[in-house]
Amino acid sequence: MNDEKRIDENTQVQEELNSNAVAEEETVTEETPVTEETVEKPVQEAGSFLEETINTAESATSETEEETPEAEEEVAEEEVVEEKEEEAPVAEEKPEEEMTMEELMQKYDQPVRVGQIIKGNIIQLDDKEAIIALIGAGNDGKLSIDEVSFDDSAKLTDIMAMGDEIEAKIIRRPIENDSFYILSVKEVEREASKDELLAVLGTDDKVQVRVKEAVKGGLVAFYKGHRIFIPASHVEVKSVRDLKEYVNRDIEINIIEAEERRGSTRIVGSRKKHLLKEKRAMEAQTWEELEVGQIHEGNVERLTDFGAFVSIKGVDGLLHISEITHGKIPKPSSVLTVDETIEVKIIGIDKENKKLSLSMKALQEDPWNNIAEKYPNESIVLGKIVRFTDFGAFIELEPGVDGLAHISQLSHARVEKPSDVLTIGETIKVMVLDSNEKEKKVSLSVKAVE
Repeated sequence: MNDEKRIDENTQVQEELNSNAVAEEETVTEETPVTEETVEKPVQEAGSFLEETINTAESATSETEEETPEAEEEVAEEEVVEEKEEEAPVAEEKPEEEMTMEELMQKYDQPVRVGQIIKGNIIQLDDKEAIIALIGAGNDGKLSIDEVSFDDSAKLTDIMAMGDEIEAKIIRRPIENDSFYILSVKEVEREASKDELLAVLGTDDKVQVRVKEAVKGGLVAFYKGHRIFIPASHVEVKSVRDLKEYVNRDIEINIIEAEERRGSTRIVGSRKKHLLKEKRAMEAQTWEELEVGQIHEGNVERLTDFGAFVSIKGVDGLLHISEITHGKIPKPSSVLTVDETIEVKIIGIDKENKKLSLSMKALQEDPWNNIAEKYPNESIVLGKIVRFTDFGAFIELEPGVDGLAHISQLSHARVEKPSDVLTIGETIKVMVLDSNEKEKKVSLSVKAVE
């Protein structure tokens, strides 16, 4: 293969020499008379040149075949080193405070456009507006309180001072009747705060937001210009009756969802998530501390027909209807209200199954104490008819103390059933026949006072 290549190269060289020789002959023919010397001399020179060219080509081919990969690598490394040596060192940029005015103008003398973030210093200031001398712009900027703070009652003079350097985004160029660039600090914060919100997405980290309004299904809050929706089910651990109570309040939330939609980001937050975590931690600590016989203040969380659920340091306990008072009540809501704070005593506890039994009446004086002194035999007292049985009527003397008037003691006449002669809720005079504190019984008579 190499021999064929060399033959081709030699042939090409020979053709070029012949062509040159012909050209020279033509020139000689035109300028000088042709002699044997003029004809032989170019041919001899061409032959000599041909031999030198062939020898040179063979020598170069031989040297090329003898080169090794190591030699090629060394040549490449030398070329890289030479290129690095030719690279000029990069000069470090001076800090702005060390720059001259000319250098600053060169740095910032760029076309000013809408959406650009620009720096400047406050040269005029009042509660509602500031004028900013912008660096690198031909006009000053104007900044209103609405584009600085999300607090409607804020004042610029409480946030900024004359001479302060600010960084803001241009949201409008000067127009015919207004030579100022309109600026916004909020928009700068909005860009940075988006990254802050995405950084805490799905974590236990909280952000503080301001609730702006209550809407169908939840709350709308804002964080540095970003709208955040908080579903009603994520506002509290328990259900919320009136979401309007949270409007204009600052609350802490977790970011649980973020979705890009048409150039904006839909963000969903949850207050319940961190409240539930805190509640569980409090519950664990409370279960370790609770013991039977302890007295605590609790909050009435909800009411049922059979009792009330009362929260004690994050732990819900049952206050049965029979433990609300010594007297009889139709339902818990006739005595208690939701969110009311009451004092209760622990009368039962099951830490393994997380059950807690509470009592209010255990903290009240037992009305049966000294019953014989309060209602001596043969005394006449007033009582209220509270219920009937086949064998008589129960008459309440005071809350928690019911006496029984047997059907034979309701009238001198024969009585088939108590409702024939008495009415529930009716107040009547009765005589105490017997009082028994130990058995908690009082016998009464209606006919004895007729």
